[in-house]
Amino acid sequence: MVLRNFRNYRSAEVSFSPGINWIQGNNGQGKTNLLEAIYLLSTGRSFRASALSDLILWGESFFYLEGIFEKDGVEQSLKVYYDPQTRKIQYNQTVFPTLTSLLGILPSVLLSPDDLCLVSGTPSERRRFIDMHIAQMDALYIHHLGRYFKGMKQRNVLLKAKSDTSIASWEQMMAHSADYLVKKREWAIQALQGPATEWMQRLSNAKDQMHLDYESSLSSQFAESWQRHRAKEMIIGSTLQGPHRDDLSICLGEKKAKIFSSEGQKRSCICSLRFAQWELMKESIGSPPLLGIDDFGIQLDQERQGQLKQFLTSFHQVFLSSPLPLTDSIPHSCPPAIFHIINGVVS
Repeated sequence: MVLRNFRNYRSAEVSFSPGINWIQGNNGQGKTNLLEAIYLLSTGRSFRASALSDLILWGESFFYLEGIFEKDGVEQSLKVYYDPQTRKIQYNQTVFPTLTSLLGILPSVLLSPDDLCLVSGTPSERRRFIDMHIAQMDALYIHHLGRYFKGMKQRNVLLKAKSDTSIASWEQMMAHSADYLVKKREWAIQALQGPATEWMQRLSNAKDQMHLDYESSLSSQFAESWQRHRAKEMIIGSTLQGPHRDDLSICLGEKKAKIFSSEGQKRSCICSLRFAQWELMKESIGSPPLLGIDDFGIQLDQERQGQLKQFLTSFHQVFLSSPLPLTDSIPHSCPPAIFHIINGVVS
């Protein structure tokens, strides 16, 4: 992997192991930045910054990332160049118009300390989790997500203007995509339920039972529902129901994890969700996605860490960042690759 002017990396080239990669360094040295670069090549976005310009090394005008990897027995490459005026995305010899086009090429799952928002945060953060999960397996989902929000944007303009002109046609467009989105989300949550429950049992020594449920504000008859609510929504000037307002319910037993669970239980829920996501993606795409865990050791207490360490090698290629040195408590069939990070320099 090649990094140029990315975060605090002026110039770096890293060859990762196909097994466990232990990325060690003190806080602020660039451990998470390295995981962020991998995630950007995988998904076309950062998991920490909303603006790509924030990823450019201070004082420089651009960043460049390149990843070389093997897929289907063939060496392949992904390249991303960005400056405030230009972005270039290239997969092998094909040039892509948008970063969204990267989704599905190099699938990955990332477990981050910020994932606590999946339990404690807002519905929009849980919807983002579902959308990114499905988008890496289904290109058509991205298409319908874009169409839905395009239609809703136009509908909201008409609602604010208190105009019925052409609003029905936008609602029909939204309804077609909403039906696809809701069905795929319901499928994804149902598919995640089994492996998430199993992981929660492993990490809690069978103490906790996890349950997932998709909460839909509208489950069918989308266009008819929007038509019925037009008068009310014209007063507010916004679409109040639809896939953009749905949520993922996460419960331990019969109680909402957000309200009734301890911090340790919430982090176990997050780990279980991410590992279930990894398993479902592997089954769907036919090959193991990458797994990244940022600040390994923070997510779980000592007992639950011990449970997780026993399963690390089953995830194939893994990237773990930590301020602590690697211990012998992680089982491995081949020695992990260890990378020391000091102020954006890898050794």
